[in-house]
Amino acid sequence: MTTLDQTKASVAVAPLVASEGFPHSYMDWPAILGGAAVAAAISTLLTTFGAAVGLSAVSAYANKGLSATALGIAAGLWVLWVGVTSVAAGGYLAGRMRGRSHDATEHESDIRDGAHGLVVWALGTLLVAYLATTSVAGIARSATGVAAGAASATANATLRTLGDATDPVAHLTDRLWRPTSVNASPIPAPANEIARQEASHILASVAMSGSIGDEDKTWLAQQISVSTGVTKDEATKRVDDAMTQLNDAASKARNAAETARKTGVLVAFLTAASLLVSAAAAWWAATLGGNHRDQGINFSDLKTWR
Repeated sequence: MTTLDQTKASVAVAPLVASEGFPHSYMDWPAILGGAAVAAAISTLLTTFGAAVGLSAVSAYANKGLSATALGIAAGLWVLWVGVTSVAAGGYLAGRMRGRSHDATEHESDIRDGAHGLVVWALGTLLVAYLATTSVAGIARSATGVAAGAASATANATLRTLGDATDPVAHLTDRLWRPTSVNASPIPAPANEIARQEASHILASVAMSGSIGDEDKTWLAQQISVSTGVTKDEATKRVDDAMTQLNDAASKARNAAETARKTGVLVAFLTAASLLVSAAAAWWAATLGGNHRDQGINFSDLKTWR
């Protein structure tokens, strides 16, 4: 290798080695941490504001406020806007504040600025997620938490449909054992209580399986007839009506659970898409901030009152 080639090689390598002999890092961590902090703060601010607006748009009264569909669309758009705005601001700050290494070409400088924005996005996202999951009054929940909460709520759909949220089977048993007249002569209390308990067990089994055996149905009708004084046909009709109510409630609960599952899947995909868009916004904003830094863009006019 000639002396000229050796000189060129040493010049190319020199920027990568600091004076102390340690490799030089192109990552400007103070700028990155500052950008991530700004991104997390803006995200928290906008999310809180959005929660307030969302609460004002709903109502506990029927036919008032936004519909569930409109509210869902508005919430999705707001989440996307919050993500893009917050990380774009943080990425721009990191790109503008990053100290440029003058050994790089214009394209390489843009790549390094964009990489800083991407790291700001990563740290900001992790910071917001940490704050949301550890705060007692967390402003936002993860998509998985929302889906799990919805599924848990739908598990009680059968209870609400039957009209007693504490023990729907006991409530349905009470209706089956309701006498038609105050003059009815029920069987003695101990035997009646045993029959009611067994009837509750049968109804609970029906709620799980969706069907009742002929033997259990005949026994139920007989016990109802003896306990309430109604005819056997009327007792059988009561049992059939109870089976219909149980099956309808179970069907509604399954439909609600399926809707919650689909909603959870949709929320998860939209959350991932929002994160990807936010990452792209952070990269672009950081390169914009770097270009403004290199070009010496002056924003002093923005703080001048005219």
